[in-house]
Amino acid sequence: MVRKIVIGLFVMALLVAAGVAVGVYYRTHRYDSLIAQIAPKYKLDPALVKAVIYEESWFDPEAHSSQNAIGLMQITAIAAQEWLDSTRARNFKEALTTITNDYQSSKTVAIEEALTNPTVNLHIGCWYLQSLIGRYRNKPSPLTVALAAYNAGPGNVERWTNDEELSRLSRDEFIARIEFPVTRNYVQKILGRYQDYKGMESI
Repeated sequence: MVRKIVIGLFVMALLVAAGVAVGVYYRTHRYDSLIAQIAPKYKLDPALVKAVIYEESWFDPEAHSSQNAIGLMQITAIAAQEWLDSTRARNFKEALTTITNDYQSSKTVAIEEALTNPTVNLHIGCWYLQSLIGRYRNKPSPLTVALAAYNAGPGNVERWTNDEELSRLSRDEFIARIEFPVTRNYVQKILGRYQDYKGMESI
């Protein structure tokens, strides 16, 4: 009798573990095709974008931060406005129609609600990340600096080190200059996970 109970508990534990594994796999892969479709449009490696999403929201399109960042790539209203300005559209709804058909029948579109849409969030997040990489393109490690700016803002990056210094610093030297431990950890985690994802056949 005891043996049957032990075997039953063991089987149950295996089933629970399998269920958890399936759930984690689904959560971390359900946007792979969308990432693979959108990231290259902004000249970004899908593996990089996935690494950012993992750290920003762990693939939760409804995620909201204490800083009012929203969705998969944790987009703020400021970043969304910068994206809108770059499109030269008359309003947010008009800009959205250039990337998705989801809002063609809507009279008005709330920015916060739209940012929970994975397609919208990925487009704006990829655009913003690429704009930061472009901003620091002449630095020794533009991606590292861009990730720090994505997390803490360009103003803080420029406070930690002036432009002349930034042009000389190696990746590790720049990371050591990051004053916010959270941002330093964020950058290191994304760079590490990016390398892991790049080593896989597909994201």
